[in-house]
Amino acid sequence: MEIKKTFTRIIAAATITGIVAFGYTHEGYLDTTAHAATNQTEINQNAVKNINEIYNAGIKGEVPRLTKDLKFGVSTRDDVRSLFGLPPEGDTGSFDYYHAEMGHPGYAFGYDSNHIISEIRYFGTNVERQANLGSITEINLKKQLGQPNFMKKIKNGKLIQTKYTYHAGAYDLEFIFDNTTSLNHVNLVSKS
Repeated sequence: MEIKKTFTRIIAAATITGIVAFGYTHEGYLDTTAHAATNQTEINQNAVKNINEIYNAGIKGEVPRLTKDLKFGVSTRDDVRSLFGLPPEGDTGSFDYYHAEMGHPGYAFGYDSNHIISEIRYFGTNVERQANLGSITEINLKKQLGQPNFMKKIKNGKLIQTKYTYHAGAYDLEFIFDNTTSLNHVNLVSKS
């Protein structure tokens, strides 16, 4: 009888231990899977929001988070410099580069021979990049905007990048990817 009681206790302890051990592992697995799915959904939602924001600004000849006082084809180098100051890199010929700072995205401005803005490059932010340009992949760009009007491989030093060009009203948006999941920057240029 004593052996039967001991055996029953061992079985009960093993069952409880097993349930706790397997239950905990299973819940951890479900939590991790749900957490990963939630993160992916947030990234996709950020990507859609960011793509739409870039496209809607592009139609107006603007880029996101840039003051509306600067207009493509209208504003001059002096307008840019009065707003941002001299570029940190000094005079760079036909482009002025402004690095991303805490809470502010990076931009580069190209000018025509009359010093009027002829190209705006939007680099997004460096801090929490996944919340802006880092959320955009080639797949979710095509899913949101469809097939590009043009696609081209370009060489940037040793790096081979892919440029996806989309018409946006009177302008073109060029999404420059370092690889399929890493958007380097977006150019706003005259429509080709």
